[in-house]
Amino acid sequence: MDAVELARKLQEEATCSICLDYFTDPVMTACGHNFCRECIRLSWEKAKGKKGRRRKGSFPCPECREMSPQRNLRPNRLLTKVAEMARQHPGLQKRDLCQVHQEPLKLFCEEDKSPICVVCREAREHRLHRVLPVEEAVQEYKSKLEADMECLREEVVKTEKMQAQEEQALAEWQAMVKERRTCILVEFEKMTLLLVEEERRLLQALKEEEEETTSRLSERKASLDQQSHTLEMLLLRLEDRSQQEPLQMLQDMKDTLASKDSLQVLCPEATPPMVLRTVCRVPGQVEVLRGFQGKWGPRVQTPDPRFSAALSLLAPQHHTGARAPGAGGGGGGPAW
Repeated sequence: MDAVELARKLQEEATCSICLDYFTDPVMTACGHNFCRECIRLSWEKAKGKKGRRRKGSFPCPECREMSPQRNLRPNRLLTKVAEMARQHPGLQKRDLCQVHQEPLKLFCEEDKSPICVVCREAREHRLHRVLPVEEAVQEYKSKLEADMECLREEVVKTEKMQAQEEQALAEWQAMVKERRTCILVEFEKMTLLLVEEERRLLQALKEEEEETTSRLSERKASLDQQSHTLEMLLLRLEDRSQQEPLQMLQDMKDTLASKDSLQVLCPEATPPMVLRTVCRVPGQVEVLRGFQGKWGPRVQTPDPRFSAALSLLAPQHHTGARAPGAGGGGGGPAW
């Protein structure tokens, strides 16, 4: 008897005929048959409702139908050990046995791609199918699996290479973006410093020009105010003399005419058109801004309106002078 047949016999001896599984707490009846304690109890529970002649406390054996007293059930400790050995035997695992016939799975059905036992081979389901011994099928499919695994290994290597290339491309792109971002921040920081410095210079120049021109115009205004006051006082004196008695008016005429002749009336020229020398022109910064716009403008779909407004404010303008009030034209503020 070979090892496989011996293992099969061991399995049969360790299997309960009721549950068809390895014994659990096996007991022996008076007729010498063995069953799981729970299996024989359930079997006798079902037999209670059946009619028939039997002695009180006795039940038929599920195998030989011989009456056996229930109290005579004896534990079979040896069979308990055999069942435990069968459970641990590697050749008697449930996956190695046919679920239908409880026979070893020795054949492999090519059509169904599943292992079968010798009883299944003769069944109608597999009778016309091509079958192989399990050992041959294992070798054949192992070779196929090796070929498939080799192809998969090659694909894994290719995928890993592509993954490494993509990771490198991503890292390079992120480095380029970081460098460009730093460049933009540095250039605009420089531009901001230049604009701030130019703003300070222009405001200082405008302040100096304002103080100089304001001082000159204030002096002219004060002189004209003084002359206006003197003329008004002389006019009042003349009006007063013209209202006196004729003889009295003639007596004071010499002094009156002397006062009028001694008065020096200033006739200043009209104030020339007022033109500010300080002009808001920042050509260097505008060139830089336009250079940035030309360099990166095509990449921007919608330019920032604040950027365009800044360009229009910083661009050189055509200026027209504003005439002072009363100098032959409407008054106006500084031209920017």
